Amino acid sequence: MTIEFIPSRLNATPVVFRGMTGKELVICAASGLVFFIPVGIVGWAIVGMGAMVPTCMFLGAALFLWFGGTFMRRLRRGRPTSWVYRRIQWQLEKMGIPVPGGSELIQKSIRWRIRRDPVRRPVVRKPRRRQRHQGIHHES
Repeated sequence: MTIEFIPSRLNATPVVFRGMTGKELVICAASGLVFFIPVGIVGWAIVGMGAMVPTCMFLGAALFLWFGGTFMRRLRRGRPTSWVYRRIQWQLEKMGIPVPGGSELIQKSIRWRIRRDPVRRPVVRKPRRRQRHQGIHHES
């Protein structure tokens, strides 16, 4: 006797922090680090301390993790687990940025016709029953 639900539950990626998986956590933190480099450079120029760059980078990573988790939860709500990755892949491919596996995505939306008309069955109506008059009938 085998139990059907165990393999899929064991293979599912666990939720690590604020509804994000490990891969999403790394992507969010890395993007926060990268996006806050210019802020740190501006802070360095204003304050004159080189430590502003890594400080702003880690502050940005923390902000991206905190608000990114909420954003990812709302984005993924009610959708399959791979939807977010396919959506990003599709957006990048649509912008012309080559992505591994992006050429396999469907890029056109058209209507297909299978040249079959729906089967129309004749409507069978039951004959109405004649109602008899309530009055007295004389037969001749």
